[in-house]
Amino acid sequence: MSSKPQESKAGPLSADVKDIIIVNVIALGSMVLFAAMGLSITHVAAGL
Repeated sequence: MSSKPQESKAGPLSADVKDIIIVNVIALGSMVLFAAMGLSITHVAAGL
């Protein structure tokens, strides 16, 4: 009986972990893109 609630909790927990990983990947990707944009803008500004 105790194994069934654990299994039911494992489903949503694994889905939450996947969502957290996806959100973290998107956040890291956006941070890298913004950093690249900032570096390119400062490089162009320094060139001018």
